[in-house]
Amino acid sequence: MRLCLIASVIAISTAFAAIAAEGPRDIDWENLAPEYAPIDDPFTHLSPDQRLDLFAILGIRKQVEEGLTPKESPTYQMGIEMTAKLKSQGLQVEDLVEKAREIERIIAEQDRRTVPELQGQNVKMPGFALPLEFSDKGVTEFLLVPYLGACIHTPPPPPNQIVLVRLTEPYQLDDIYTPVVITGRLLITNATKKLSYVDGAADIDSGYTMEATDIELYRH
Repeated sequence: MRLCLIASVIAISTAFAAIAAEGPRDIDWENLAPEYAPIDDPFTHLSPDQRLDLFAILGIRKQVEEGLTPKESPTYQMGIEMTAKLKSQGLQVEDLVEKAREIERIIAEQDRRTVPELQGQNVKMPGFALPLEFSDKGVTEFLLVPYLGACIHTPPPPPNQIVLVRLTEPYQLDDIYTPVVITGRLLITNATKKLSYVDGAADIDSGYTMEATDIELYRH
């Protein structure tokens, strides 16, 4: 029995040593998102113009609900007029709006899903760094995003396409327009960080965290 136990310990140790010897696993952004079941399109019977009107109505209603558009505004009135137009075309506008909201809820839920198999893996991946914490010595914490301008010039990517990276040593990041390659241990941990930029700030959600051991400039 004791010999079997010793043999098992040796086998496990050998397996871990082999994994460590392999080095970090190269991954890309598509590896961070699980496979999704396709979403049925409930609007195939609508014309392109009707689709545009429907989603304009949905957008206006969301702005009103969030307090961004008052009911006295021309925008709100435009939404009422578009609703009346679609109804005059025989469409059940309220049912269509609810279907659109449900699809948004499904997509938002999918965008939060992560890949369990990545938990704790030593990985290496490219991206663009958006600094969060830095000093004269350099950057110590940043968001890694898949494309240039993400979260700044465009809406943020889904949470499962953002990695919160923490560095043990500060790194001198010359600019945010040069891609980098990060190596470290990937953890499935939700986080919300405030990202500041020239004309404001925004809370950004990430689905992964990485304790980075190395950072270097990306080279083709």
